[in-house]
Amino acid sequence: MTDPRTAASWRLAPHTGAKLAILGAYLRAWFPILGRGGFPRVLYIDGFAGPGRYAGGEDGSPIVALKALGSQANLDDTAFEFHFVERKRRAVMALKANIAELRSNGGIAANAQVFVHENQTFEQAYREKIKPRLLQSLRAPAFALVDPFGWTGLPMAIMSELMSRPSTEVLVNFMFEEINRFLGHYQQGGNFDDLFATNAWRQAGSLSGVERKAYVHNLYRDQLIKAAGARYVRTFEMLNDRGASDYFLYFATKNFLGLSKMKEAMWKVDPGGGNRFSDMTNLDQFVLLQPEPDLHVLQRQLLQRFSASIVSVNEIERFVVEETAFHAGHFKKVLLNMESSGKLVVVDPVAQRRRGTFRDGAMRLRFS
Repeated sequence: MTDPRTAASWRLAPHTGAKLAILGAYLRAWFPILGRGGFPRVLYIDGFAGPGRYAGGEDGSPIVALKALGSQANLDDTAFEFHFVERKRRAVMALKANIAELRSNGGIAANAQVFVHENQTFEQAYREKIKPRLLQSLRAPAFALVDPFGWTGLPMAIMSELMSRPSTEVLVNFMFEEINRFLGHYQQGGNFDDLFATNAWRQAGSLSGVERKAYVHNLYRDQLIKAAGARYVRTFEMLNDRGASDYFLYFATKNFLGLSKMKEAMWKVDPGGGNRFSDMTNLDQFVLLQPEPDLHVLQRQLLQRFSASIVSVNEIERFVVEETAFHAGHFKKVLLNMESSGKLVVVDPVAQRRRGTFRDGAMRLRFS
């Protein structure tokens, strides 16, 4: 007898596993930050939810999100809403079965409300069901995972509406391989105009190879900032088993801490660079090997930026997170090495400071 939980499922590809690892790592940081931040309500939106499990029984994005909240403690003062949008009937049935199983096992937090919006596209469900909930709680933080199979149904106009809220973040699966293949299709012009909120994508038609990929990648990134209103955009590239770009994840936020936590999540999946995963690499082996980042690069960047200057630890952290590929966990290791080698001096340490520690953000350092 077919298991209803996986009846509408497909095999989990390695790059999809990497994407879900990024999502789970981020949500395990995001939920407690907001749950303890004084917000009465937090919304999580999955625009293309799927059945909830893959053919091998692995968790899909809805279950990853619910488990991320269920693993937290002391968040009872906040109500969490989960909105899962799925159009296909069989996938909806599987999703509901997987949610019910998780609930019966105590895996769903008591303060979580779960809504499954079925038989609707993401655009329809957003306009008719989710947007009214957002308007009821204008200050409520929201996170939207927009993970389609193609390029339709995720217009920049919706990204703009979401990003216009004070505490909303989006994680978009940008299907580069398919988009690149159909950019010149005569019937898709309107769809791509909606996707990018500009017709500048047409200029990619005269480009090829790496130059074309860079143009399309940068255009969508820039539009998330210019048209949607994001302050920060971080991307992560997924490569298929032939080493070609399959899709990009775009994380858009206005929040510095959100950017910092997402970079940490991405570096967990790619410990060597924080911006790429390939299906040519076994995910388990990839994690076990734990390649180390080249922190000499970060040291050179710090010296170039702050040479002969006195700056605070907070200023250094902001520079690292906003303007380099590295995350906040990296720069203190570099500062430790630089202090040991005499390349920087602590100007005004906190009382009782132990050498090699930089916990006080107001602490000022002089770079040689």
